[in-house]
Amino acid sequence: MKIAFRVDASSEVGTGHVMRCLTLANELRTLGAASFFICRKKPGDMIDHIKKQGYHVYEISGESDAWKYEVDQVIQILEKQWEIEWLVVDHYGLDAQWEKYVRPFVHKVMVIDDLADRPHDCDLLLDQNLYQNMNLRYAGLVPESAKLFLGPSHTLLREEFLSTSKKEEWDGRIERILVSFGGTDPTNETTKVLRAIEMLDQKPNVDVVIGGASPNIKEICDYCQEKKWTKVHIQTQEMAKLMEAADLAIGAGGSTVWERFYMSLPSLVIETAANQKEIITFLQERGAIVYLGHSVAVSDKEIFLQLKKVLDDKPYIMGVWQSMNEIWKDHQPYGVSKYMMGGETS
Repeated sequence: MKIAFRVDASSEVGTGHVMRCLTLANELRTLGAASFFICRKKPGDMIDHIKKQGYHVYEISGESDAWKYEVDQVIQILEKQWEIEWLVVDHYGLDAQWEKYVRPFVHKVMVIDDLADRPHDCDLLLDQNLYQNMNLRYAGLVPESAKLFLGPSHTLLREEFLSTSKKEEWDGRIERILVSFGGTDPTNETTKVLRAIEMLDQKPNVDVVIGGASPNIKEICDYCQEKKWTKVHIQTQEMAKLMEAADLAIGAGGSTVWERFYMSLPSLVIETAANQKEIITFLQERGAIVYLGHSVAVSDKEIFLQLKKVLDDKPYIMGVWQSMNEIWKDHQPYGVSKYMMGGETS
């Protein structure tokens, strides 16, 4: 079975779309499918990273809003292939209009989305986030015949997570903190958090994770160089082990939220993109995260004050941890990929 992925990464949009598509592609490869990627060439595009994972990448050009020019390039690529079973589209800039153009050249279309703000012409839609009235979000936006996989039980988790132990018990002590704001962190929340931690009288050990596409690598490495309580990890392949070792995470509100939930790792969250607002609000209302604020508004001093409260008040952070575990439902590994391969439906 052959699978095509249309997905982009960049310094502006981050790496999350590509990373979750790679996770799905790896699952499908384990089940016997062959995949290739179609990506726009731009700074921070992750194309080299995709190739290192063993996938061919077709590069397309043009401005992101020139969708008709793009779709012509994509169709030319699809026409050269043979019997593409699924085209997976993970892109906020594409919708049903684009999907209708490419549909004649593939058997089925899958969409990965979390905005629910535009129509899709698809056979399968995955939204692995949790929202109020989740089952109604895509009403009228997808065909009635489309199969929907909704909620964090369908989160695409890399094999490293599935093979790593989760935190079954915890006494509220915080001795190690994981700081990670995704592959690019363009507003450099990482340094802001490190400055906040430095204000603490008693500093925990801190693992700092930054992506290879981050524009702030030098600044962060220079900052951490003489701070013995920090260890920097660039483009790590051991995120699950770092989460397993940590007692608390500080990061953004993107898809990594569900990796932290799966690993039973409580977190302090800074909103870094508009698409994170709805899920952060939902989790904050249920006491399952500690919300620090929007990146443009929250300061290192405010982070310090919230962090100090968490460190000084074990019952408070234990309550967050318990609420997080109550929300998380049993994960269904390979559920989506098995469905795509013609197997299980949930």
